[in-house]
Amino acid sequence: MEFTAVVFCGRGKTLEPFSEARGTGLPKALLPIANEPMINYVLDWCQRAVLAKILVVTQEETSESVEATIEKYKKSRRERFAKESDGSEATKYTTPIEIMPFTAENSAQIIYQLYKNTQFRSHTQNIMILPCDFITDLPPAVIIEAFRNRNESDVGVYFTYKNQLEIEDKKSKIFGKKYTVYDGDADDSCLLDVYGKADIEMSKFLRIRTQMSWRYPRSIVSTKLLNSGIFLASNRIFNIIDESPSKFSELYFERRNYDKFIRDLARRSWKHSKSKETVGLFVVPSEATFIRVNNLPVLMEANRQFMKKQAMMKGQTLQGLQSKDKLAAHVGNDSIVGDGTELGEKTNVKRSVVGHNCTIGKKVRITGSLILDNVTIGDDVQLENCIIGHHVKIQPKSKLINCNVESTNDVPTGTQAKGDTLLCLNLEAVEDGESEEEFVLKTGPLSDSSSDEDDDDEDDTSEDESEFEDEYTANDDGLFAY
Repeated sequence: MEFTAVVFCGRGKTLEPFSEARGTGLPKALLPIANEPMINYVLDWCQRAVLAKILVVTQEETSESVEATIEKYKKSRRERFAKESDGSEATKYTTPIEIMPFTAENSAQIIYQLYKNTQFRSHTQNIMILPCDFITDLPPAVIIEAFRNRNESDVGVYFTYKNQLEIEDKKSKIFGKKYTVYDGDADDSCLLDVYGKADIEMSKFLRIRTQMSWRYPRSIVSTKLLNSGIFLASNRIFNIIDESPSKFSELYFERRNYDKFIRDLARRSWKHSKSKETVGLFVVPSEATFIRVNNLPVLMEANRQFMKKQAMMKGQTLQGLQSKDKLAAHVGNDSIVGDGTELGEKTNVKRSVVGHNCTIGKKVRITGSLILDNVTIGDDVQLENCIIGHHVKIQPKSKLINCNVESTNDVPTGTQAKGDTLLCLNLEAVEDGESEEEFVLKTGPLSDSSSDEDDDDEDDTSEDESEFEDEYTANDDGLFAY
């Protein structure tokens, strides 16, 4: 088995206030999509391939809850196989899953941690780096074959995709503007460089070296390609680290995310006088569905995608089964209600996902919303396009439109809010120097003020070094001598 999958479970900064970036939040990997932890979709996808093992890297402080969820996933998978297995060896095989607790501020530190693990290096032929937040129907065999068919000079393959969601993003705040530079030959494409918005916001132009244009005259710069978070690489990348200890030092990895490490590997194809090993590029086919749930608008839209599919599957089959009792609660075919949830009289749920063990009062209107587990909603409440965290209490006669409510919050009776993020009072905000008004209620959804980059797993805009300080000024081989 040639591949070991390494699943990165970040803190989910762009999923605040529902991720572990807030004290009340859940680990990013456990945030639900259609009432299933998002990491389950990644594990299911991995199980469709024949892998040596799946290594889930998560923060030390949340490793127990992630491990408990994975154990529950294993049990559910075994039970499902016991009922559905046809007895063939193919259906009996399950890839072993291991947990690696490791707290890292930047995701490139995980690469360095694996690099220092001699046992991992000796037993791993190829690495499949995955985020914990993607959903796709693209078979893993497709990306594995893309890696196997790569150019001999490629140490890995960088996978990108194009947005398929119907989300208006005129200011590039949801998906973040990235400038991906790659060789223009579609049949044998390689990654040349990647720029984030922060890289050019000061200079207002792309700093592309002439040497790259000479060597790759058909280079293309695209703002349509998004980082899938998937990177397949041979263990040769560890040898590259060995060969350049001054550049790829421990401090280098502490200050970067792994996306920038891949970028620096790609630059090797043109920033030296002699061509060196580089990184191939593969764009997920438009025929396949691919969604990265790495911010709040996409989290909401991903849930809606599942609801649309459910409504199409159900069609009108359940329409006649709805209770004719005028006092009964109504749940549309395009909605999901979790186990143990109670709905009061005349409550109406449309285009929404309601979590497990929730208590919903009478005459509640829930439209286009995502409600996590153990939420209590009083009578005569209206929710429209809202995300409600776990263990939230919304008192009667409240009306929330386009709002995010942090987990464990208690929304007072009669609250009227539109486009706001309701946060809990906590000491962390006081220590950060924020006033009560600033952290109890923030005008506008958090996603609008979040990082311009995709996620903390991919991009770190707080890097205080010059982007090109150590990338172009070094002149070891004399290429840039004047």
